[in-house]
Amino acid sequence: MNNKKIITILSFLLITISCEKSVEPEILAVVGSRVVTRFDYADSYSKSLINTQLIDSDFERERHLQMLIRNKLFSEAALRDQLILDSIAHKYILLDSIRYLRDELYYEMIVNNEIDVSDDLMRKHYTWANRECHFKHLFFTNKSDADSFFIILSADPSQFDSIALKIFTDEKLKNSGGDLGWVRYNAMDPNLEAYGFDMALDELSPPIQSSFGWHILKKKDERNQMITDEFEFQNNFDGIKQTIIQKQKQIESDQFINKLMLSKHILLDDRLIQDVTKILFQLAQLNGKQKPINVENKSDIIKGLILNLREVSQVPLAQYDKGKFTVQDYIDGIQALPPVQTNYSPKTTFYHALRNKILSEEGGKKGLGNHPNVQFKIQDSKDRFLSRAFLSTFFDGKTQGSFSKAKLDTIADSLRKNIPVKLYPEHLERLFVKN
Repeated sequence: MNNKKIITILSFLLITISCEKSVEPEILAVVGSRVVTRFDYADSYSKSLINTQLIDSDFERERHLQMLIRNKLFSEAALRDQLILDSIAHKYILLDSIRYLRDELYYEMIVNNEIDVSDDLMRKHYTWANRECHFKHLFFTNKSDADSFFIILSADPSQFDSIALKIFTDEKLKNSGGDLGWVRYNAMDPNLEAYGFDMALDELSPPIQSSFGWHILKKKDERNQMITDEFEFQNNFDGIKQTIIQKQKQIESDQFINKLMLSKHILLDDRLIQDVTKILFQLAQLNGKQKPINVENKSDIIKGLILNLREVSQVPLAQYDKGKFTVQDYIDGIQALPPVQTNYSPKTTFYHALRNKILSEEGGKKGLGNHPNVQFKIQDSKDRFLSRAFLSTFFDGKTQGSFSKAKLDTIADSLRKNIPVKLYPEHLERLFVKN
């Protein structure tokens, strides 16, 4: 065999070996045909630290990885046994995939942007971090109303409390002139904070847009908790910078969303929205832990309310350019909202559900459903349900939580004998490297 042929064969082998070793950095482990991704790991590990007394360490990081590998083993076993997910599981996977589309759109449009943070801005935020402000505010769902009332206030600022009495339905805000009380740094929408914390006492702001709508602020008082110190500022330099970047990203996100929503020319069926919201609120009360007063036939009432919703499930609550938002979309949207957002006012909760659908549609139009990050996350969601399906069959329908970690580990160890597991520790290490 001549040298030229040997070199050609060696080159081919090197290319083949190189390709075989090429694994996406998002993959922390391969378990049979399943993968443990950095997305699933980062989300579940951070929640674990927040919700428990655990302290981050190399031991906890490795233990958490092994727990995720165990779940992937169960998922792989479910596929091996040809288990089929039920309609409820498919419903939740769909809701998850819609959320992942929004996440990727947010990343593409906002997170990827470079944000420059000046020294002056950092020092201003350092000062604000040690300041509390007492605000009153007026809230409007559209800019035209906010502009109209601002003209009135510009001519006569004393009208502030009487306007609050007209526009608010909340009794506390209505009777207090829109009083927000003392507000600390990081407690407000960042766009409101950026304007309000820099206002002079008794100053009125022009209409300011937040993620909820339009606001007019009035600054009643402020108090500073400490004298700014250069050593303290330098010591907290990185933390201050990251806080500002996150706030700026939220502001950019809100601006993008607000422009998108405005461009859709949304028409709302206010009466139907009110009726459906009332039914959903009643269902939440009836299904809550606290027993409603004077409700003897609770199950019959629940069935009746659900029947009412089913009858109008495909009726639009809102229509917009090339789309509509139905009663069923509203119900699905509430299910997909984080718990904190479902505690907002009914009007705000509806807005978030509508906004999320429009954002998901925008992500779909941009082809982000095929983005590798979205596909990884959808696969993680499917694997969680496949894992539960396997354990449900294994334990005759009982839940995973009914069995000890030792028992689950024993099952996982038996599966390892036939399911290969490959770790990529260098990919895990990258998750904990500070940028």
